[in-house]
Amino acid sequence: MNAIKSFIDIVKINIKYRKQTIKMATMTTKKRYSGSALGVFWSLVKPILFIFVYWFGIEIGIRGGKPIQGDVPYIFWLMSGIIAWFFISDLLGAGGCGAIRRDSHLVTKVVFPVETIPVYNVISFFYTHLMLLALVMVTLSIFGYLPDIYYLQLLFYGSFMFFFCCVLTTFLSTLSVISRDFEQFIKSTSMIFFWLSPVIWSPDKIGEGSLLMRILKLNPFYYFIQGYRDTFIFKIWFFERPYHTLYIIVFTIIFTLITAYLYNKLHNEFSDVL
Repeated sequence: MNAIKSFIDIVKINIKYRKQTIKMATMTTKKRYSGSALGVFWSLVKPILFIFVYWFGIEIGIRGGKPIQGDVPYIFWLMSGIIAWFFISDLLGAGGCGAIRRDSHLVTKVVFPVETIPVYNVISFFYTHLMLLALVMVTLSIFGYLPDIYYLQLLFYGSFMFFFCCVLTTFLSTLSVISRDFEQFIKSTSMIFFWLSPVIWSPDKIGEGSLLMRILKLNPFYYFIQGYRDTFIFKIWFFERPYHTLYIIVFTIIFTLITAYLYNKLHNEFSDVL
């Protein structure tokens, strides 16, 4: 019950200060790229280069130009799923994991709703995600993958992933305040999640019903990456994967309550630790 009450309190505070949160997210985005001529558009350069390097190294160097999962060109398959990973990986790094510690002055020197710090950091990176999403949609449209009714479920996958990442960032940044070793551990192990998620490798190489695949699907990042590909490439509704969707919803609820409980227990110590 304490976890539920804490979660409700966090939601209420974020709703109350929603305008301030949006302003802080915008300011954080501008600050991240201040002093550069292109500004926020630099946030697109790294993902584009990342996609190009992996496409060249894997499709040209390893796969020899072969399509993936049927007759899908690897480059389209890659970009349709990797944009979800870019958003998640930013939050596994300093952008999310160190959110509260980085803005420690808001905790120790002024009266500020600390509960909004993880959220406005997630929103800041979500701006970049939306730009990448638009870029991928335009690129796919040029090459024949035109928008259709399946694009409606981007509202489901996008909003679900946004909520999950808000919870994830609150969880990571809360524990990172208490222990810097935890923050370093997450940064050091983030690549493990990259390779355990179908970012650059195809799930059909393992087998849908295999034990290994069932284990890999426990990774929540797998769901969002595959969901984007189902929307853009494979035209599969989220409710056509009922068991996986139900698992992610239950996992998110439990994870949210655990996060709310931890935040409620630890947030009073933030000022002393920082």
